[in-house]
Amino acid sequence: MNKRLISRAVMAAAMLSSGQALAEGEWKYTLGTDYSSGDYGDTADTEIVSTPFTVSYKPSTSWTFKASLPYVQIEGPGGVVPGGDGGFVVGRGNGGTGGGFGPGNGGGQTEVETVKEAGIGDLWLTGTYSLEPIGERWFVDLSGKFKVPTADEEKGLGTGEVDYTLQAEVFTIAGDFTPFATLARKVKGDLPETELNDVWYTSVGSGYRLAPETSLGLSLDYQQASTDSSEDSAELFGYLNQKLTEQWSGMLYGYKGLTDGSPDFGFGLQVSYRPGS
Repeated sequence: MNKRLISRAVMAAAMLSSGQALAEGEWKYTLGTDYSSGDYGDTADTEIVSTPFTVSYKPSTSWTFKASLPYVQIEGPGGVVPGGDGGFVVGRGNGGTGGGFGPGNGGGQTEVETVKEAGIGDLWLTGTYSLEPIGERWFVDLSGKFKVPTADEEKGLGTGEVDYTLQAEVFTIAGDFTPFATLARKVKGDLPETELNDVWYTSVGSGYRLAPETSLGLSLDYQQASTDSSEDSAELFGYLNQKLTEQWSGMLYGYKGLTDGSPDFGFGLQVSYRPGS
């Protein structure tokens, strides 16, 4: 499972700390790469490399829109489907028809067949409405996310079905700290041979401003299992954000899985550019 797109709450904590929150009428372009590895309770590891390109636009003080499309590479026994909003364990043989990701490929085998696939992932469209600050220090964002199934389900790069997410995030400023919490409901389209559960996702953590242009943060992320035969996922996630210039910023992050529903570990890099006004 490639790491879910870094939440708006985490990004807000980083941007507030470095003074890089998007202003009205601004665009932002982000290119990143994410690597994860884990066995997910299987006998062989699944490795995923995802390289998403994201475009963000803030047309008003209240609204922010974002589109993200990754290029995905996956190698493993076929029990994990990657996704920009968080991959998930489905059990071997529930992807498409290619190699170990296809229906019936591996269901009764004594040896695990490992296959490698690559291609365009799913396109995620996000709209976020920011409420008026409460007491000038509490911030609430309400988001809707829609997955356009552009990934090839025959290669096990996606489910081929439409998904959507409803999400609420709250964060505040307490000195150099920016505590945040996220709660989301994810509705997933079913695979041909597997009924996927609609799941709850939650995250709690805090950012910390080391310097005017540098911040770091830590969070604990939890998500229910997408199938009855897999485990819930839980991860520790940490990041370091650095403002490089008025237009450029970078973020390094890493995460450690705490259950078989998560990768054993992962890390990534994001570089963002905001054109001058």
